[in-house]
Amino acid sequence: MNLDDLARVHDDDLSGEPAGQASGAGAQTLLAAATAVTAATKAPVSSAYWRTSTVSGRDVISPDRGYVIRRLSSRDQWLARRPGAQSWWIKQTLGAEPLTPEDRTAWREAGSPTRWKYPIGDGGSSEVVRAEAEEKTAARLHGKWKGSGGSLGNDLLSWDEIRRIPSGERELRAYLGQLITTQAKAGGYSLQDPRSLEAALQEPCMEIVFDLPASPAVRASAYRILATMPEMKSLGRMKDPLGRMGEAFGYQVAPDFGQKYALEVAWVIDPATGLPLARSRTTTVELSGGRTAKTTGFTAYQQTGWTDAKPSLPAKRD
Repeated sequence: MNLDDLARVHDDDLSGEPAGQASGAGAQTLLAAATAVTAATKAPVSSAYWRTSTVSGRDVISPDRGYVIRRLSSRDQWLARRPGAQSWWIKQTLGAEPLTPEDRTAWREAGSPTRWKYPIGDGGSSEVVRAEAEEKTAARLHGKWKGSGGSLGNDLLSWDEIRRIPSGERELRAYLGQLITTQAKAGGYSLQDPRSLEAALQEPCMEIVFDLPASPAVRASAYRILATMPEMKSLGRMKDPLGRMGEAFGYQVAPDFGQKYALEVAWVIDPATGLPLARSRTTTVELSGGRTAKTTGFTAYQQTGWTDAKPSLPAKRD
């Protein structure tokens, strides 16, 4: 399959609409984000670091299956643009607590534990989840991460490679199609059906929008590619896990064989800038006593962008 095959999928009118056009509230949300992100500064990049500061949460069922616990952690990623400069991850476990008032009631009935022990695999080892926050730690980025501005698919990209990502929608579609095909071959499998390639575009487009220090024009084209995907639906105005209001879009994944509940995937963006606020995956679980509950895994973006500030490193580091 050559570079233009994926771009031609829309010329073949997969959705019944002319190439490059999209419809529905989901598409309009994404196209509005493309317009907003294009209005961002277009001045040449001269800052020292690309910083991405996030808070992540993961809901887990208590060992007795009586209630849901939300585990929180943070990561502050500093990617140095200058060759030879050090990049860092600063991480912290922020603790865990019952998720809802109903969960807190069940937690009290269980004796208000502050430690939860979970087995790992079949080897007899276990992980202990603690209620209290832990000390911040800093880790130097080594190996291929040195001199990298982030990852796209399974590949770490240099700053020069990121700058060479094409900004036109058709060119970006072809570029990502080639990337997906190459990575598939490296993994020992092949994507021959253009429609499979089209579906595979979603993840790298999201990486460009949410994580990669790409130019505003590249981000806008990634949004426009996402707007052509019929499964993307508008979820309207929504608060992210940190309580910030934004525009949300997403889709639902039907249960796999043997599962009862669908998976709800959502992204929340700032409509004024087109920049990310949060992404999440939510499903339903069954607890003891016949109760069901919603559980979510999320990443909320506190800060994303270029900075000349220097990381404030904790005492505990590698």
